[in-house]
Amino acid sequence: MTILPAIAISAVVLTLAYAVYGRLVVRWLGVDASRPTPAVTMDDGNDFVPAAPGVVLGGHFTAIAAAGPILGPIIAGLMFGWLPALLWILLGAIFIGGVHDSGALLASIRHRAQSITQVVREHMSPTAYVTFLMFVWLSLIYVIIAFTDVTAATFAKFTSFEETRDGITRSFSLNGGAVAIGATGYLLASVSMGLLLRRTKAPWWLLLVIHFAGLVATIQFAPAMASWLAGHGLSFLDTQATAGAGLVKWWDMGLLIYCFIASMVPMWILLQPRGVIGATFLYAALLFGVLGTLIGGWDGAGSLAVQYPAFKGFFSAEGAALFPFLFITIACGACSGFHSVVASGTTCKQLRSERDIKPVAYGAMLLEAMVAIFALSCVMVLPATTKAGAPDLVYAHGIANFMGFIGIDKQFALGFGLLAFSSFVFDTLDVCTRLGRYVFQELTGLQGMLGGAIATLATIAGPAVYLWHAPADWGFRTFWTIFGTSNQLLAALTLVGVSVWLWRTGRPVWFALLPAGFMLASTATALVMNFLAFQKQYRAAVAALKPAAPILVNMIVAVVLLGLGLLVVFEAARVWAKSRAAAQPLAAD
Repeated sequence: MTILPAIAISAVVLTLAYAVYGRLVVRWLGVDASRPTPAVTMDDGNDFVPAAPGVVLGGHFTAIAAAGPILGPIIAGLMFGWLPALLWILLGAIFIGGVHDSGALLASIRHRAQSITQVVREHMSPTAYVTFLMFVWLSLIYVIIAFTDVTAATFAKFTSFEETRDGITRSFSLNGGAVAIGATGYLLASVSMGLLLRRTKAPWWLLLVIHFAGLVATIQFAPAMASWLAGHGLSFLDTQATAGAGLVKWWDMGLLIYCFIASMVPMWILLQPRGVIGATFLYAALLFGVLGTLIGGWDGAGSLAVQYPAFKGFFSAEGAALFPFLFITIACGACSGFHSVVASGTTCKQLRSERDIKPVAYGAMLLEAMVAIFALSCVMVLPATTKAGAPDLVYAHGIANFMGFIGIDKQFALGFGLLAFSSFVFDTLDVCTRLGRYVFQELTGLQGMLGGAIATLATIAGPAVYLWHAPADWGFRTFWTIFGTSNQLLAALTLVGVSVWLWRTGRPVWFALLPAGFMLASTATALVMNFLAFQKQYRAAVAALKPAAPILVNMIVAVVLLGLGLLVVFEAARVWAKSRAAAQPLAAD
């Protein structure tokens, strides 16, 4: 059997879900296309900028998708087998993730494009508001840590592998410096497109074609450019010679400097055009996956044959239990609390009509699920004896495999896959830092350019110190554990907040409250188990005289996150009970 049946069935299921359940969700939420949105009524040319649905969808999709639906499904598939991962991606995206994203976006729009924390403040209590705000900010910090580290590792890695087909063995390699050059070209192309969109009357689709073609050329020549530059003083681009923990840490710092700059500039100059270009990478990766599967997926033999076990057991080789770690590991591919921060932070300030909520929120979540399924298919074709490897390479090899079936050179395809991966992460990093600035300013009351700069520095200071001092043998998997847990708990708390808002405005609530209950149960369990695991690691590190401070930080954060989450749930239950006891009339917003 090849991966074709699994991918085809998944695509049909997601399409039907968009048409049927997506329509029910927006009806239950009370979407009203006749109501003006904050992007229209508060247009300021900087943060509030109404845009066409395609532009908003591109920016929202790349901001929420990024590397999350790639890393999570690959890691979970390798741990437990591809079938549990596939089922959770489908069920989670349809019944939890799509509801979560749509509810958060509409709630923000109905509250003057304020963050989801303000919705909590208005419908729950000041205590819940401050608690939720602190939780969101801490969660964003862990998003920055996880995605900065995985991107830096991509830039500082020399990749090589061999492939045997039809009795012929070919060798492939790619310097991390080439990926860094491609990523730089991606950002420069975004700024160029943003300036041209602002200063000329050229249609956006024409500018997109020109800039994307330029990026394709950059990918083609990036390996030679990296070698040439490495020979003329920029030796750090020659990762075959300079790879190591030190190089990764310097790339970490460089990426955080980029995050500071990107979070401060107007959205039109970077965030919006970068979103459109990044979305094109995502669409292209999906297209290559579809075409490669259709062309190479009919024969049961070959590189698209399913070889990896469908189910490996209820415990991974590392001892992680399927419940709850399957759900927190896949994270963004099925449901992500980070989506609510994006929806209520930047997307709500660009949406021209509530009619666009279904394609932009619910539709983007299902598209992200499809990205996750194609990432999971890269695991499905691996030999059964494959051990856990770097997910970015598993993904890049998988995309290169798909592209090879439609006649694209595999050396180029490998570079395309890794650049696509790094571009996805960039999209999340700068959006996440901007959102961290918003939340910190909301928490402290800082205003103006100086206040924004202070809030941004406060947001990236923790990740900078943490990543610089983290032990050299800590990879992104360590950060991913606490990131996934905090991210899923944030989704649960957002669903709680949306549920209270829906109930207080006289709308159906069960379709948001039931998912919230499941997410709370799984994430609370994971936080307790994470704390116990970190405690064991801390004792071992102290006994071996190794750096233990980052482990201690994770232990403290796990306790703090659990405490904050429980406090938000307690406040929601208290407000709910008080409102029912008082029989308060509920007015629709």
